Amino acid sequence: MPGSSPGRPFTRTEVVTTDTDEILTAHSPSTGEDRMTENLPMPSNDFDQLRRPRSMKMSEQIARQTVDYIIGNGLVPGTRLPVEAELGRTLGVGRNTLREALRLLEAWGVIEIRQGRNGGAIVRHPDPSDLRGPLTVQLLFDGATLDDVLEIRLMLEPETAYLAAQKMSEDEVADLEASVTRLRTGGNASHDAFIQENRYFHSAIARHTGNIVLRSVIESIEAVFDGTAQGVSYSSRRRGAVADAHARIAKAIQLGDPDKAREEMRAHLLEAGSYWTRNRSLMEKRLNWPD
Repeated sequence: MPGSSPGRPFTRTEVVTTDTDEILTAHSPSTGEDRMTENLPMPSNDFDQLRRPRSMKMSEQIARQTVDYIIGNGLVPGTRLPVEAELGRTLGVGRNTLREALRLLEAWGVIEIRQGRNGGAIVRHPDPSDLRGPLTVQLLFDGATLDDVLEIRLMLEPETAYLAAQKMSEDEVADLEASVTRLRTGGNASHDAFIQENRYFHSAIARHTGNIVLRSVIESIEAVFDGTAQGVSYSSRRRGAVADAHARIAKAIQLGDPDKAREEMRAHLLEAGSYWTRNRSLMEKRLNWPD
């Protein structure tokens, strides 16, 4: 494992029940039967990195330091962290503080808490969709509208298409073309299928640029709001128009024409905005929880 040195292996965890919930408190020797997660050698000094924090927000500091430990040691998704009792002793913190830190890590999408014989805190890779909940709450409290969504999409997505036309591989272009095909077939049959494929196309362009920050921003926006929760619906004719627009964008990207890709994406979004603004009250309505 990158960043690790030989040492005592992580051990299989056991779960005991308390009057509050299930926590990991003990361990027993691991065996070759455990295939669920990787048995990671635990260097004797590596967890010294997780020194007792000085901040008053101890649980958050522990969570941040655990993220640094995971990244610094190259822990891959599926790796099991030490059991609660061991982590608590290493950090010199109590059960409640440690649990708060683990819950925070789970909310960040850094770990998954599994119960049972093979359970524990399991490393995972955060996904932009993990931002859906926090972003939704933020925008709801701020009173964001569809106007706000369209404005930011017009700022970001044409440039995303421009970048994609410069960077995308043949396989990635084929992925976009396949999305257009699915949009024409499944999208015509089902409104829900259309919405999902529409989101996929826009997210895929951002993902295939290779720009991690841009991907996270675009995918989080796509995962939260596309107008459906505000009452926007798409007729069969409108779905066909969207599929045509996606095909033009994909073609410009396939030809490696950044300016054309930008132009087609901007035209697509402006057309969508025009469709939405036929009902001005809809555009000015506060955003709602997404489907």
